Amino acid sequence: MRPLEAVRTEILKSMRRLETERVPFSESVGRVLAEAVVSNQDVPHFANSAMDGFAVRATDVSEADAVLEVLADVPAGQVASVSVSAGQAIRIMTGAPMPDGADTVVRVEDTAAEGDKVRVHTVVAEGKHVREAGGDVRAGQVVFDAGLRIDPVHVGVLATLGVVDPVVSRRPRVGVMSTGDELQPPATSDLAPGMIRDSNRPMLVGLLEDAGAAVIDYGRIADDSDELRAALGRAAVETDVIVTSGGVSMGDYDVTKLVLRDEAGVDFIKVAMKPGKPLAFGHLGGAPFFGLPGNPVSVVVSFEQFVRPALLTMQGASAVLRPQVSVVAGERLVTDPEKTVFLRVRLEGDAPAVQAIQAGGQASNVLSVAAAADAFAVVPRGVETIDEGEPVLIELFRSPATREHRLDI
Repeated sequence: MRPLEAVRTEILKSMRRLETERVPFSESVGRVLAEAVVSNQDVPHFANSAMDGFAVRATDVSEADAVLEVLADVPAGQVASVSVSAGQAIRIMTGAPMPDGADTVVRVEDTAAEGDKVRVHTVVAEGKHVREAGGDVRAGQVVFDAGLRIDPVHVGVLATLGVVDPVVSRRPRVGVMSTGDELQPPATSDLAPGMIRDSNRPMLVGLLEDAGAAVIDYGRIADDSDELRAALGRAAVETDVIVTSGGVSMGDYDVTKLVLRDEAGVDFIKVAMKPGKPLAFGHLGGAPFFGLPGNPVSVVVSFEQFVRPALLTMQGASAVLRPQVSVVAGERLVTDPEKTVFLRVRLEGDAPAVQAIQAGGQASNVLSVAAAADAFAVVPRGVETIDEGEPVLIELFRSPATREHRLDI
């Protein structure tokens, strides 16, 4: 068996970078920036009020109950036509530009109107409630580095900067197929003995799209060497990456292995990990090929450890692995010391006492437990047990917040 880290490193080194393109920022979520984003202006580009209130000079409100003459109103989107001098104020709305002469804003709730004057009840320090020009971003500042994977908040920043067509990496075209005579469409109502619904392929489609791929679905391929060989040949021409599930283990009917075992450049690897030991990897017509196991939990784990990092590497992402943090084992964990083991766990409790609890049975066919989990507890080779209360490394793939949580309102 080969160490997981060595296999993954070898795979990632073989990935080629994809070409770049410009896309509308409104369609950029999930894409990877190929060029740094540099601001060409200050944000905000003018000093403005952070509150509804009155723009004043700080020297005029250095004592409580100062009374000031109100010169004008300035709503957001307009500019004051007069300046603030000693003993004067301008009524101002949130976001409106600071009038000349004013250096401070008094909140409206700290004042009382007295005819055409305003009484300021409190002492207000200079600069209070004023958003300075460039307080968010300075002109010339690198706001986002190349390699960032864009999320909706990043889109908001791009819009603020006027970057309407960021340069991103092209989406990898990924062909996906599942193999096996036993697989039936998910809509099948009555399953004959020995038949199962094809869960791997729709799951892989979702996982691939979440990793930024444009998916080409080749459907279910029967345990027929000619049919599989033809499908792989089409995919090698039409896609950047090929992903299959099933048929890569040691069985006499593992058709993927039968078809590709003599293919130059395709290796059938026993990875020292659980679940997901069998893995095929190589290149078909220049397209990286990933042959994943057939058990659904093994598919998830293998995808997370190999396919997802490879796709993100092709897109130039600076972070290609899921975040890992240390928490406390909420129960005794017993694993296989010969392998890196990925236990499906849920997280309980609040920081700093977050605990990892097994989400249920750990067999590689129990997909419902993976769906109930928040993370993998990653137990390295050489470790057989982790006792309750000891630290354990977890790899987050789902926020616990996605599980049902009721608030008392």
